[in-house]
Amino acid sequence: MSYDPVIHHRRSIRLKTHNYAGGGVYYVTLATEGRRRLFGTVINGRMVLNDAGRLVRDEWLKSAEIRDEIALDEWVLMPDHFHAIVSIRPRAGDPPVGKKEGDPVAPTGPAPKSLGALIAGFKSAAGKRINQMRQTSGAAVWHRNYYEHIVRDDADLDRIRRYIRDNPANYDVLRFGEPRFMLGNPALLNLPKTAFLSSRRTGDRRVAPLSPDRQVALSPDRRVALSPDRQVALSPDALSPNPQAAFSFPTPPACVISGFLSPMERSVFNDCLAKEAPMVQVLACGLSEAFPTRIQRAIDAGRLLIVTPFPKTIAHVSAARAVWCNQYLLHVADTIVIGHLNPDGMLACLLSELPCDKPIAISSPP
Repeated sequence: MSYDPVIHHRRSIRLKTHNYAGGGVYYVTLATEGRRRLFGTVINGRMVLNDAGRLVRDEWLKSAEIRDEIALDEWVLMPDHFHAIVSIRPRAGDPPVGKKEGDPVAPTGPAPKSLGALIAGFKSAAGKRINQMRQTSGAAVWHRNYYEHIVRDDADLDRIRRYIRDNPANYDVLRFGEPRFMLGNPALLNLPKTAFLSSRRTGDRRVAPLSPDRQVALSPDRRVALSPDRQVALSPDALSPNPQAAFSFPTPPACVISGFLSPMERSVFNDCLAKEAPMVQVLACGLSEAFPTRIQRAIDAGRLLIVTPFPKTIAHVSAARAVWCNQYLLHVADTIVIGHLNPDGMLACLLSELPCDKPIAISSPP
């Protein structure tokens, strides 16, 4: 495909108001170019690195040896992407980083000792070594951009650590744990599927700050850094000032697929039932022995399919199974609609792994 500036131009997803050299704790995700599986394979829930994967691992560990301003936390290398938590420590006596009024114009690029400088150096070194090993000089190894999330508090940090640790097991389930049990009309799976997902609203909940040993200085303007060109605008009719109000699709989808776990997701389920709209429900537990009358009526009419990979003995939803459910939805959907996105939640982490050509519509930005 020839270069098309409309298709190929990507705006920066870095926050212009945040000083990435001023200290902080960051969750980052890097993907391979074209999501090629370059670094190994997942076997029985464990990541097994190949030669290229071991080079990437070595370069990441080396980063902490050659950059005394950073500290590495939890990380995992997957077949086609990389997750890591890293802290950047501002050092006493260091000159301020960044341009001040009156300074000469500097070359473009990440500021020294910043998150961008770390990622650029790591990607360059790992890519160069992989190309030397494969004798593919100049070949693109990494996607040109990356996702980052500024970690706000200890609860946020713990959630992301668990997500990183569970990534190989969830990846294995996603590939080999296709739904085995179903009830309803399987032909619905052949329709164009719109996934609807929504974080749970947290309101103005009080959060504990990161403990002092994290050594952070975080921007109050923290947001999820989803690239603007990944987002599709929704009609204002779809928006509601009431966080728990029913969501309304601007255009009725051919088929809605969701786990219908959060309050907003359940409101969509009820709305689709009332409008007799086609739905696929992906359970994060086993099938029930019986369903309420209105749900059974939709199943009997061929408007609802309920699927799950879990046997009936799994009666309750767990956090790990909910993550699998959302991963599966994002994987099989043709388009994605996000009712509400909590930047501290796992949904934001999952969205960072999506291929760049899958459209996302966010009705309630963080």
